[in-house]
Amino acid sequence: MCPSCRSQKPLMKNGTYVRKSDRKSLIRYKCPACKITMSETFFSIDYRFRKRSINQLTFRALCSGVSQRRCGFLVDIKPIGIARRVVRFGNCAAFNLDAYRNTRPKATVVQIDEMESFEHTKCKPLTMPIAVEQGTRKILSLRVGSIAAKGKLAEISRAKYGRRLCQRKACLQEVLKEISSCFLANGIIKSDESNHYPKPIARAFPDATHQRFKGKRGCVTGQGEMKRGGYDPIFTLNHSYAMFRDNLKTLSRRTWCTCKRPDRLQSLMYMYAWFHNLWLERKKRPVHLDWSIITN
Repeated sequence: MCPSCRSQKPLMKNGTYVRKSDRKSLIRYKCPACKITMSETFFSIDYRFRKRSINQLTFRALCSGVSQRRCGFLVDIKPIGIARRVVRFGNCAAFNLDAYRNTRPKATVVQIDEMESFEHTKCKPLTMPIAVEQGTRKILSLRVGSIAAKGKLAEISRAKYGRRLCQRKACLQEVLKEISSCFLANGIIKSDESNHYPKPIARAFPDATHQRFKGKRGCVTGQGEMKRGGYDPIFTLNHSYAMFRDNLKTLSRRTWCTCKRPDRLQSLMYMYAWFHNLWLERKKRPVHLDWSIITN
């Protein structure tokens, strides 16, 4: 299908050319309807990238606690080159995560909770609901949305930035909608005792069992997400949160690599979710990322 006019007519070959960056011979195609020409790399993740050999290293570095600016320094490209790759990698990871939900066996026990961060300043907090399968620790769905500041920062936030749109409910509903394709209707959903969860979960899964557990105080290790003392009934979720904070520099505690754009943070989280699931599937062998399934 032609990406310009959406014509269903098959594209015709229109000669070849040699790519300047790596001297590789590529085929050009032409649309018989709108006459637009394009190369065979138009739908690939490295379209118009000059340094294609750094994609694997860049992805692994960003999912291993390296900041975007330092990653650009390590692979010798400008920070804007890393930022553009984050957008494409995030789209690819989101597409693969959706394909994984639709092809995997349905989960019987899922744990859901919200992690919080902020956008540039603590006066602009963000909510990040995440759904994780108990046992396998596979990440099934996630979202990033804005919320209003709480406590002593609430008045300061309203004075400096005005009233913030609260997207907590919408993000949680999107996560529940996405996991409906990979979760048994009469399964078990575990969460803490937050009042934000019972109604949306009951509305999305009326036959499911919702188990609520009292939250425990965080310990020093695990980026504050791991709980101190005794058995933690939602350990799988808290462990996944700790890994997010450890492996994404933007989410680390007390860092100056703060989030500037929530949509880019969501792209980074999709990247790590895909990386995390592949790592678990391959039993900690080296992860080679496959770019064969790409979104436009």
